[in-house]
Amino acid sequence: MDRFISSGLVCTLLASLSGAIWAGAQTFGLDGQPTPQAVRADWVAQARGLEQRGDWPGLLALGQAWARVETNNPLAWFVQGRAWSALGQPVEAIAAYERNLQIAPDDVQARNNLGNVLRDSGRPREAMRAYRAAVEIDPDYIQAWHNLGLTFYLMKGQAGVTQALDRLRATDPALAEAWRRLAVEYSLTRDPRVANEALRVLRSLSEPARARLFGILMDG
Repeated sequence: MDRFISSGLVCTLLASLSGAIWAGAQTFGLDGQPTPQAVRADWVAQARGLEQRGDWPGLLALGQAWARVETNNPLAWFVQGRAWSALGQPVEAIAAYERNLQIAPDDVQARNNLGNVLRDSGRPREAMRAYRAAVEIDPDYIQAWHNLGLTFYLMKGQAGVTQALDRLRATDPALAEAWRRLAVEYSLTRDPRVANEALRVLRSLSEPARARLFGILMDG
C-alpha cells in the first residue's frame, strides 16, 4: 500500500475526474448505446467503490480492463499502480506509474506515488528524484515536499538532516528555515499553517536557489 498518502487518494482523484466527465457528456448516443464518456464514467464510479472497499484485486482487474480499451488513458494506469502497490507488487506498480507518466508527465500524484513505491523498495535516491519532479511541476504540492524530506531523513538520519540545514543556512537562512519547517516541524505537527508558511518561501525561490536546495538534498 502506498504509505504517507491519504487512503482516499484514488477516490478524490476519481471524484474530480468523474465530475468533469459527467459535466459535458450525454449518457446515451443517438443509437441508444452508451457513449464512451458514459462508459468511462462507469469505470470511474467502479474504481471509486473498489478503492473504498479495499478490493485491490478487483481494482487491478478494472484498471487492466480499462487499459485494454483506452491504452492511452493515464488514469487506467494510475488505478493499476495503486492496486499493484496495495497488493505488495512494487515492480508492477512502478511499471504502471511509469506508463501513467509517459502519457501524462505532469501528473504529480502519479510521481508522488511512484516515489513512495521506490522508497519502500529500497531505492530512496530514485524516490527523491520522483518527489523533486513533482514539486518542480507543482511547488504547492505539500505531500511531495513532505515525502522528499521524509526520504532524506530515512537516508541520512538526524545527523544528515542537521548537516543539510547547516549547509542551507550558509547559503540562505530563510531557505533553511523554510525547509526545517516543512521537513521537520510539519512532519511532527501536521499543522497546515506550518506547511503553508514554508511553501510561501519555497514557491518564491528562483531557479538557481531551487537548484542549490536540491543540490544539497540530493548530492549531500
